[in-house]
Amino acid sequence: MSAILGNPMFTTTTLPLLLGIVLALLARFALPPSSPALTVFWAVLLLFFYWDTLGPPVVPPVAASQKLIYLAFAGIVISLLPERVLGGRMGSLGAIVFAAAFLWLGWRRIAAGTLDLQMIAALAVGLLTLVGAPILTARQASQSPSMEEPFLTPAAVLALSLSGAIVSVLGASIVTGQLLGSVAALIGGWCLVHYVAVLRGGVAASWSKGLEFLLLYAAATVLIQVALLAPKANPAALILSSLPPIAAVLVRGPLQNQLPGARPLRPLVAGILIAVPAMLAIVTAIVWAPHGAALGFS
Repeated sequence: MSAILGNPMFTTTTLPLLLGIVLALLARFALPPSSPALTVFWAVLLLFFYWDTLGPPVVPPVAASQKLIYLAFAGIVISLLPERVLGGRMGSLGAIVFAAAFLWLGWRRIAAGTLDLQMIAALAVGLLTLVGAPILTARQASQSPSMEEPFLTPAAVLALSLSGAIVSVLGASIVTGQLLGSVAALIGGWCLVHYVAVLRGGVAASWSKGLEFLLLYAAATVLIQVALLAPKANPAALILSSLPPIAAVLVRGPLQNQLPGARPLRPLVAGILIAVPAMLAIVTAIVWAPHGAALGFS
């Protein structure tokens, strides 16, 4: 049993998938989806995977990977603010904290003034997440939400995390890949339960604004760190990995007419449209992976 629990594949995929299923069942049968208690459960699990993957917080943090858990703490504090406080401020607040995270993670590279291909990719990733994530979380809930609406933000975080994990591992940055993989599996468990509920004629639970911000912020800051400091990660794949939140905004707007009328198919097709940039990112990273980087050994 100890061998299973100590296996990185178990803690990166199986365990978070099971815990995501548990969170989804809690939201369906025990807690309101907008309950702060549910956000606290998500936050505790998120910190567990940060701690398990990156180690305990270092005081003061020096390396960028040591800063990630502090950024997660900041995201948790913001996510637990009352909805009335977040309200109309979510867009501007999100843009500020994403910009602050980028500057804190990359200030040494920025101060060096080097504008190479990696830095251009990192700036693009930072800008795209700064734009996409706040717009997605700041959107107003519909009076009569469509069947796919509760899945839009989870699908965006899942696609960003999964593609980011693969791009990171192929770019020889295994630790951040494991962390993003855990986030993807956690959200995958949530989506699985709620999609089964839709197939059975039910309605999926929606994330609160705070929870949407927390998970988008956690996944995006790790992707930014990879873009800034993993020189073997493919720049084009990194940029594509940052696009799912923008794709989710488009699916809620101009692309909504492309969704089928069949109730069970709408969340599935919406998820596929949101995942298109992530799929392209994965293909790009695989095709142009540096020699040996596929296993993270070079």
